[in-house]
Amino acid sequence: MNQPALDDARSASAVERLLEESWTMRSNRAAPRELMVEALAAALFLGCAVPLALAADEAHSLNLALAGVLVVLYALASRIIKFPIGAGYVVPSYLVLVPMLLLLPPGVVPLLTAAGLILGTLGEGAVGGGPVRMRPERVLSAIPDAWHSLGPALVLLSAGTLHGGASKALVYIGALVAGGLFDLASSLARESAIRGVASRVQLSVIARVWLIDACVAPVGLFVTYAAREHAARALLILPLGGALLLLSKDRTARIAQAQHRLELIAHERERLQVAVRRLGEALAAKLDLEMLTDIVLRGSIEALDADAGRLVLSGPIEPLALDIGRSPQVAPSLLAAIETTTASVQPCQLQCGGVWALALPFGFSSEGQLAHGALAVARRGREFREDEQRVMEGLIASARQGASDIVAHQLLREQAITDPLTGLGNRRKLTTDLELELAAATPSKPLVLILFDLDGFKSYNDTFGHPAGDALLARLAGKLADEVAGRGTAYRLGGDEFCVLAGASPSEVPALVAVVAGALEERGDDFALRASYGSVLLPQEASNPGHALQLADERMYTVKRGRHRARANRDASP
Repeated sequence: MNQPALDDARSASAVERLLEESWTMRSNRAAPRELMVEALAAALFLGCAVPLALAADEAHSLNLALAGVLVVLYALASRIIKFPIGAGYVVPSYLVLVPMLLLLPPGVVPLLTAAGLILGTLGEGAVGGGPVRMRPERVLSAIPDAWHSLGPALVLLSAGTLHGGASKALVYIGALVAGGLFDLASSLARESAIRGVASRVQLSVIARVWLIDACVAPVGLFVTYAAREHAARALLILPLGGALLLLSKDRTARIAQAQHRLELIAHERERLQVAVRRLGEALAAKLDLEMLTDIVLRGSIEALDADAGRLVLSGPIEPLALDIGRSPQVAPSLLAAIETTTASVQPCQLQCGGVWALALPFGFSSEGQLAHGALAVARRGREFREDEQRVMEGLIASARQGASDIVAHQLLREQAITDPLTGLGNRRKLTTDLELELAAATPSKPLVLILFDLDGFKSYNDTFGHPAGDALLARLAGKLADEVAGRGTAYRLGGDEFCVLAGASPSEVPALVAVVAGALEERGDDFALRASYGSVLLPQEASNPGHALQLADERMYTVKRGRHRARANRDASP
């Protein structure tokens, strides 16, 4: 159990807090340290109880039948009737311990008490399915639980034969006090050594145990006097024991329910803390749509305690589909809910094969463009409540604005690096790509940078007009992009200047230049266009983007000037 998450939900009482903290550990296997402490306590007890029994003068008067009945009754009272308190239990043991001390030789009672505790532990395991057979340390721990019987036995042995009501009362009170002191000493030593329980807390626990013992002991005394006339009257303990058993079962069940509620509170708070962290991550991921949608989907799953989730999104972005925790069992419900909500643009909850799915629309607009989608979560066996749907709606509402901002930023970024006329990357895009590609290029894996300038475009523009010129540029850009697809990237740098950045070896450059230059040629009845070009092999001929662009530009204009001279010479010829 997450203790920090429950500090304000747990009891203010130290004893009750000890009960809460130790509740889940009661079914754990004993640690080596606990086994060592219990073995030592058991050995010390037997070292005191065995000589005491052997030295008992009254051993010859032991009524074996009565002793057997009382041992069985003690087993029932000490192991079946248990009220959880602190790190252990309080049991009505004095209901039977008092008759045992007064009807049997006191010297043998500690050993008989240990026998009753062992018998009760074995019986408890049998009733509960037999875990004790698999966990013998429980039997070992039963022996030192009998320490409380040593004190009263020693007091009664020391007192000898009692005469007179006042002296008997004083001895009985002394025996009760001695039992409490022995119980206190053994409990303090064992709990401190095993669990490190503070003495102040353990004293509070023992004080409550003493109070119960003091209330139960007179009943045991009454049964003792009744049983002296007829041994069968010792069974008068059973009706009261039955009532106490019902009360103990009820208290244990209520404590178990309270512990379960505490665990649920801890679980809910952990989920809320995770959801808050997800929102913080979402703020940090404001410029990453995939990360934002992943956080929103995970946050919805955690906030609604779902088993799986799915988010789909399409529109002014690449179609997006995220799945978390999807399995063949939950997939049909998730897909059906997504399809229903996508079609109706309305919340949808449905159930398929015992799996409930809740889907909500997840659409938004950005820069006048609409995105459509849905977010769905699913879990087994439980319908989603209205308050859970509201939580999910709140998460989606927060995410919509973030997603809209992200898409708007992406669109602006695309606009900033895209030529609006042709859809090719612009000069800014080329500069960024060239810097990245050049850093990764090697002589064994070179790049070629080719700049193009259209020859005859100004005449075409003057003849046919600017709209026709723009249409021509867009048409040539499409041909250029198709020609280099899969091998490189095409760019328009402005006016009638184009560029290609592609991977090519030195031997492949001439063929590549001829092919892409051919894509920029077009002829008609009244015009002819072709492209002058300049190419640079990278990194062999240039080590930085600026030098590469300058060298390609110089080579392109060298070709262009040569063509102008050739045309001028042809025009000057007779």
